[in-house]
Amino acid sequence: MEGCVSREIEVKVSASETWKAYGSLLLAEIGVEAFPEKYSGFKVEGDGYAGTIIQVFFAPGVAGPPWYKEKYLVVDDERRVKVGEFVEGGVLEQGFKSYVVTLEAIEKKGKKDECIMRGSIEYELNDEAALPLVTSSIEGLLGIMKAVADYVIKHHTSTTTN
Repeated sequence: MEGCVSREIEVKVSASETWKAYGSLLLAEIGVEAFPEKYSGFKVEGDGYAGTIIQVFFAPGVAGPPWYKEKYLVVDDERRVKVGEFVEGGVLEQGFKSYVVTLEAIEKKGKKDECIMRGSIEYELNDEAALPLVTSSIEGLLGIMKAVADYVIKHHTSTTTN
């Protein structure tokens, strides 16, 4: 079984300013800080662009595998798209054959100071019993997207040029 789920939120900050957090390693820092009950830290091998591997550690007491590794396949600053594939641990030990996350910061038409953050998960299951994890995964991604939105709203400056 395979599928794709996605969520979008609107942010009253430009896509380029939002991308500075959403498309960078700052995303992991924001996630760990916003959800200490879920994440305990991360380790990075690479510069944050394609080929980078990020290992994310779950907080003690979180059910399931203690960590996962994600490899960035695409980090495109012009199109504001990041694609990462889980390569080890996490949901891959819980019935998923593949798990690919795509993040986008999309400029709203006619509104340079607003954007849409989109997060998508494409997956293939080895075990249909893992299907409930799809819902919890996309809701978790939505939570991180909201944390990034809060961060960029708090830290952006109105004098930023695009």
